[in-house]
Amino acid sequence: MEITNVRDHRIRWRMLFASGVVAGLASAVVMLAIATVSYPVFTDGADGWTFLKVVSSAVLGDDAATPLAGFDALPVVVGLLLHLLIGACAGASYAGLVAMFDLEGWTPVALFGLLYGAMLFVWSTALIGVGLGGTAIEGLPLIVMFWGNMIFGLTSGILLATWADRADMDQVESERVTLFEGDVDRALTRRAIH
Repeated sequence: MEITNVRDHRIRWRMLFASGVVAGLASAVVMLAIATVSYPVFTDGADGWTFLKVVSSAVLGDDAATPLAGFDALPVVVGLLLHLLIGACAGASYAGLVAMFDLEGWTPVALFGLLYGAMLFVWSTALIGVGLGGTAIEGLPLIVMFWGNMIFGLTSGILLATWADRADMDQVESERVTLFEGDVDRALTRRAIH
């Protein structure tokens, strides 16, 4: 069974999700940079390692983020891997939404990315609110989460704005036909001139 989008275009799903994973990983790195810089601004006793240590506390427990400041290899590495894994999954799901709704062009995809980032913020806040991740992650400032998720969505949108069209098989075939017809027209014109 072939899955199509809302315009009945066939989609190269593997290519699409691969693009989404790459966009998600790149966006997670940008989000990490924002969180690493902004977390210490809004939290006393935090430093550049705090965000990753707090993220790792979802898996390793609250002791991973104690103390908040300072480098500790295991929590930092686990936090980085967990953050990148979540970013890859969020990027792939965003790419799926872009393809399903057949969004095209920089502006719609980037703006939809901001909306997706806001949705990720609400989703992550809700998960933290029900106690997923332990008490250390509850101390994550909302402003850091908000801007981080918005930047994640915008970055994913910008990256996927160009990649999403490549996964649309019908659009690619339509473009090939148009190019072929243009080549035929040019060849006939040249032949008529000579």
